[in-house]
Amino acid sequence: PRAEAFAALARAAGIDVVLSLSILSELWMKFILLASNSGIMALARLPIGRLRDDPDIAPWFTTAYEEVAAVGRAAGVPLPADAVERTLDFNRVAPPDLIPSMAVDLLRGNRIELPWLSGKVVELGRRHGVATPTHAFMYAALKPYIMGKPA
Repeated sequence: PRAEAFAALARAAGIDVVLSLSILSELWMKFILLASNSGIMALARLPIGRLRDDPDIAPWFTTAYEEVAAVGRAAGVPLPADAVERTLDFNRVAPPDLIPSMAVDLLRGNRIELPWLSGKVVELGRRHGVATPTHAFMYAALKPYIMGKPA
C-alpha cells in the first residue's frame, strides 16, 4: 500500500512510475538498453536516428541486446521472453536525436562509464560462461577513452 500511494503521488506530479514485484528484472531491462546503446552510439558518435535504420548498423543493436539478455538470464534474472524485442521497440520510437550520456561524454572528451556498461557485460559474461563478442569489441575499442580524451 505504501508503494502504491507513493506511485500515485509520483504520477500526479507527472513522474513515470513502474511498480514491480521483480525490480531486478526491471533494472536489467534498462541495462540491456543502456549498456548496448551507449556503446554503439559512442563508437559511431551519432544519435540513434542516424543508426537504427542503417542496414549495416541496425543488426548490432539486436546482437548487443541479445548478449546482455543472455548474461542476465545466466545470472538468474527472470527476464521476459520478449526482452530483446521490447528493447528494439524502444529504439523504433525513440527521438531521432537521442544520444546516451556516455556518447555525449566521449564527444566532449570527458571520462566515460564504459567499465560499468559494456565492461560489466563482458565481466559478467565471463563469470557465467556467456560469450559477449559485441560488448567485448565495444569495450576494447572505447577503452582508451575511459579517462577522457587520450593525451
